[in-house]
Amino acid sequence: MRSGLDFISFCKRRWSVLLLTGYTVAALSWSMPPGSMPGKRWIDAGVAPFMIGLNLWQSWDMFAPNPRSEDIWVGISYETLEGPSGEIPLTKMLEMSYLQRWQRERWRKYFNDHLRTDAESRLWRPYAEYLKKEIQAEGYKPSKIELTRWWRTTEKPVRSDLRADVRKTPWNSYTFYRWSVENPQGDIPR
Repeated sequence: MRSGLDFISFCKRRWSVLLLTGYTVAALSWSMPPGSMPGKRWIDAGVAPFMIGLNLWQSWDMFAPNPRSEDIWVGISYETLEGPSGEIPLTKMLEMSYLQRWQRERWRKYFNDHLRTDAESRLWRPYAEYLKKEIQAEGYKPSKIELTRWWRTTEKPVRSDLRADVRKTPWNSYTFYRWSVENPQGDIPR
């Protein structure tokens, strides 16, 4: 019985050290590639609600050993009943200042790692509805909203004359979700 009270007393005195140690182990495990650390699967499963809920999660695909081999971004285009239309490059980082990049980094991760993927298609309609409300807040009635993903390769087999400046590599695009007045439920092109 005494050892249980000693442990509780220790935890109360050292809560900040325990919290820091716990977070360090969680962050180390979370940021390591799969299979690189014993117990990683169980540690990650246990800390996932906290890491995601507190927006502390990370993704390994940005760095070695296997970084993403494509330059990607997500954009939207819209039309309104009043006539104005527009395109918004949500995550085209090369066109943003360093301050804008810093401010929008979490959004970039959300759009590029989640919204653009087919596996996360459940996010498409709510995001289109959010955009519709944003356009309406500007005093317009949206008639059409399209979410488009863009990509281009950043490694071989890019021709050698393009490899020096990846920005010359042509972009590919695919409109992955369409909302319109005629189809308010939205559709997923196939």
